[in-house]
Amino acid sequence: MLAYSGGLDTSVILKWLIKKGYDVIAFVADVGQKDDFEAVREKALAIGASKVIIEDLKKEFVTDYIFKAVKANAVYEDRYLLDRAGTSAHSKETDRSCHRIWRRLCGSRRDGQR
Repeated sequence: MLAYSGGLDTSVILKWLIKKGYDVIAFVADVGQKDDFEAVREKALAIGASKVIIEDLKKEFVTDYIFKAVKANAVYEDRYLLDRAGTSAHSKETDRSCHRIWRRLCGSRRDGQR
């Protein structure tokens, strides 16, 4: 499973993993960004992803990360309120959710085989 955004970096990694022989599921996190998720899905499938999972994580992102960052006056590089802190929190929520879905799809096996 690859945390996939549809951008250049994750698209190149998706293609590389497929060329290496991996069956890749693309996981897309919707945390409120203004992406065209259907276009992201189509791109991942066109590259060769076996499946695309798009999960609405807005509620979790806000309650588990943004509220805490606001309470802590999160600042990045002494001047950006929540800008990079929000990006970092987005990555953590994406990782957590990607792992949860992977466990649901593959059970407790570490090798990903069902």
